[in-house]
Amino acid sequence: MKPSNLRDKIFYLLYSQNKPEQAILQLNRIIKVTPENSQALALKAYALNRLANARREWKYSENALEHSERSLALNPDDDIALVSKGWALIDLGKAHDAMPTLERAVKVNPNNEYAWFNLAWAQYLTGKAEASSQSIAKALQINPANPIIKRGKEMMQKGRLPAHLRKQPATK
Repeated sequence: MKPSNLRDKIFYLLYSQNKPEQAILQLNRIIKVTPENSQALALKAYALNRLANARREWKYSENALEHSERSLALNPDDDIALVSKGWALIDLGKAHDAMPTLERAVKVNPNNEYAWFNLAWAQYLTGKAEASSQSIAKALQINPANPIIKRGKEMMQKGRLPAHLRKQPATK
């Protein structure tokens, strides 16, 4: 079944097809025509974060942060923009700064598994192990089959941080 709305189409490209570049190109076309499209800006930020992680090139995280902030200026309650901003901040070594944004994301949309997942990472990286455990449990409660969240939980439990996050203080 083909995805019907923009968010589903972009997530399909990102997670089922593993084509963040193609998602970004599609979003660029939309943003060129309607630069104030907060949803397209938020989804582009999300796709840029995905590309940053795939390529291990953090300039994309900086670009994601910029696009998420542009989206949030238009729609402060966009959960994808909030998740994208938090994700970019974590990848840029600013987990503490990501916390308020991700806490807002889970309040705006308590069913967004990635809001809970990224909040768990921010909590973990700032030494809030119990809160991190609760957040990752909530993410898995929303989607128990999500392999990304399962892998993240295992990494936290074993204290195995991705290389770019090792510069941040981590505690179990």
